[in-house]
Amino acid sequence: MNRGILALVSSIGCMSAGSLQSLADAMHIPHLFIQRAPSGTPRSSCPETSRSHSDDYTLFVRPPVYLNDVILHVVMEYTWQKFIIFYDTEYDIRGIQDFLDKTSQQGMDVSLQKVESNINMMITSMFRTMRVEELHRYRDTLRRAVLFMSPATAKAFITEVVETNLVAFDCHWIIINEEISDQDVQELVMKSIGRLTLVRQIFPIAQNGSQRCVRHNHRINTSLCDPKDPKAQTLEITNRYIYDTVLLLANTFHRKLEDRKWHSMASLTCIRKNSKPWQGGRSMLDTIKKAGVSGLTNLLEFTENGTNQNINFEILGTNYGEDRGRGVRKADQLAVATVTARGGLVNGDASDCGSFRKRQTPCGSKRKFPGHRELCG
Repeated sequence: MNRGILALVSSIGCMSAGSLQSLADAMHIPHLFIQRAPSGTPRSSCPETSRSHSDDYTLFVRPPVYLNDVILHVVMEYTWQKFIIFYDTEYDIRGIQDFLDKTSQQGMDVSLQKVESNINMMITSMFRTMRVEELHRYRDTLRRAVLFMSPATAKAFITEVVETNLVAFDCHWIIINEEISDQDVQELVMKSIGRLTLVRQIFPIAQNGSQRCVRHNHRINTSLCDPKDPKAQTLEITNRYIYDTVLLLANTFHRKLEDRKWHSMASLTCIRKNSKPWQGGRSMLDTIKKAGVSGLTNLLEFTENGTNQNINFEILGTNYGEDRGRGVRKADQLAVATVTARGGLVNGDASDCGSFRKRQTPCGSKRKFPGHRELCG
């Protein structure tokens, strides 16, 4: 801050971000916050703050957590009335409270179970302490399950329950996580039996191969934007948003250099009493809000309340099958639907914001849309 600061970019958890938020508000420093979840675990929403909009200098680069809405749509389309939710130790279960409230209102019977880090010991203890009739009831509960886990935990958990015969071929599990790579999809399908549905975040790319790495006046390195490149496959979503945030700030700084009324970089301190905030902070914040950039996350832009609403989810699915490893196909061939924050649940093309329910074909129907998978049970 003493050297002069244009903006603050953070990629941390909610608690640390709250401290930086207070600092940014006090000193009028634009703060671009990119929420990071631990170990690839599904994100939970950060707690709401009660500050007035005029004093809020934090912009939320990653879109709000829409997993509650997405999973509610999915379980309702599958007409599930009873299921169990498994979540790993890193996941903040408070993040799905809204989902639990709505399932309760719908009369659904939902159980919760935390998955400990030592999965083998957890299941061994279960067999040791449960009576036979209790195990039978538990197996019946496992027929329908939702997993809020990192891909690594989900793989280990599925492997363990399959090998111990806790699940049968008529089971159907849904895995919810924004960060599931194509490789994760293939491995999860290989390890599972029964039916599997996966929900993850996607970033639409140009169909024209020559245009995939071109974003208006900016070209992205092919190792980051070409889906066929191994590096692009392993790029975390958080890092995609960091890339686009730096690009956005560079473009904003270029605009401000052309503004003769702009107060240049601020030299600030928290040590001296009566220290004043940066006079150019509000102007810088407004310019960032008005700007937009097309990058690795497609389009990064902010609404008036400081959030980025551009998000797309993809729902992948397999059919029931007794052979482990069945249905291992490319992810784009597994897609049943896409979800947009503005358009809700959509079948097929994410740009088509029609009603998913109206476009869905009945179970057993011979007429199917491209990439269609029946939403039955």
